[in-house]
Amino acid sequence: MSQPIARELELQVVEAWPAAESEELDGWLLRASGGPTHRGNSVATLAAGSRFSVAERIARAEDWYRQRDQVAMLQLGPCAEPAGLDALLEQRGYRRHGESVTALAPARRVAEATRSELQTRVDARPSPEWLGIVEGSSRHASSKEIFRGFLARLGARCRFVTSWVAPDQPAAVGLGISSPGRLGVYAMHTVPELRQRGAARAALHALASCALAESYAELYLLVDAQNAPARALYAQSGFVDAYRYHYRIQGGA
Repeated sequence: MSQPIARELELQVVEAWPAAESEELDGWLLRASGGPTHRGNSVATLAAGSRFSVAERIARAEDWYRQRDQVAMLQLGPCAEPAGLDALLEQRGYRRHGESVTALAPARRVAEATRSELQTRVDARPSPEWLGIVEGSSRHASSKEIFRGFLARLGARCRFVTSWVAPDQPAAVGLGISSPGRLGVYAMHTVPELRQRGAARAALHALASCALAESYAELYLLVDAQNAPARALYAQSGFVDAYRYHYRIQGGA
């Protein structure tokens, strides 16, 4: 993938997950929100000015997170600046954590590949069924208010998708977040005991159909590189890997 497209995507991802608190540091964006999300509690390293040396900017970031009782965590993708940042953080004892994939797909291709007979619904606001699944068994279940804060900051950019495996059994959810030219696919989750019944595929189809109806030609999503079932579903649905990213966390192993 070309560097300009990767940077465009990375900027859209940053804007699609606005932190509760953020501060610009000479090109870096320091973000703090609490909860389990790394994106909302890490440094976006997409630009670096010349005001501070690398060592000084890292020290300032560490101090900013220390004041919030957090350890510094930096997100590192193909556009991380300054050059050589990943290696420098490793030398300073920052441990590498996680690896995720950003993937892209034409919305029309996803819609065609995920046709389903299951009932789905797209809402402008989170329905009781949608919240029940997200706050019942997803990774956001233990930090409900923090997640609701993200949704409130996103406002009208959100599309809330729910799919059912039976009239009284909502089974999967997804969250579409609009960006220029693209709809981001976030917060995909299926109730554990209702997996392998096509609910996630139906939710993807609803999001792709929503994107087409609103003239978004492309979908993007972020997925844990080690999540084999999710990656298989997305590949079957037309998504192609664009780039990978990971985090560096202060404090070593």
